[in-house]
Amino acid sequence: MVCENKFCIYWSDDQCVLKEITLDIQGSCTSCVYITIDEDKLEDLRRSQLSKD
Repeated sequence: MVCENKFCIYWSDDQCVLKEITLDIQGSCTSCVYITIDEDKLEDLRRSQLSKD
């Protein structure tokens, strides 16, 4: 199953690794679990990406 949510723990290479999912009325996966990114790490990544311009 194709998945675009790179912040879900079940995401891998644009695919959902779960064998079966359920969607809510808005079409969102009810099994989605978001990864937690440390704020300092997130800020470092933002700076890194912005400096590439």
